Amino acid sequence: MRKMTPSSGEAWIGYTLKITQHRLRQRLEAELAGTGVSAAQNAVLLAIGDNPQISNAALARAAFVTAQSMQGMLVTLEREGFILRTPHPEHGRIIMTELTEKGKAAAEAGAMAAETVERQMLAKLTDKEARLLGELLQRCAHSLEATEK
Repeated sequence: MRKMTPSSGEAWIGYTLKITQHRLRQRLEAELAGTGVSAAQNAVLLAIGDNPQISNAALARAAFVTAQSMQGMLVTLEREGFILRTPHPEHGRIIMTELTEKGKAAAEAGAMAAETVERQMLAKLTDKEARLLGELLQRCAHSLEATEK
């Protein structure tokens, strides 16, 4: 069996997926440029908007960063006025995080930017193909997740 490499010209799906992910991230960063937040920060704002009680660990997973990086990102988002963090009234160790008006506006703009980029990415696929692609990628992700345990 011949070894498959990115330069072999064969359809190496993992490599093609990484190229697509990289280009998707570049386009999203370009679309977000006017919002004042990065793609990772946008993911955090959207996650907080969906669930103000979300944990820092869940935020880190949503943004694909480490817990340590998430702490720094939250400090930056708070300093720049996108979020407000306050101690929980009953549990002193729990910090509540909510979006400010600036954060809500950035999250809304970020969601629109993400939709724009996704539409661009899927423009040459039919609706049926796009749904199938999503389903297949989910199955691939689940297969890899199962091997982690």
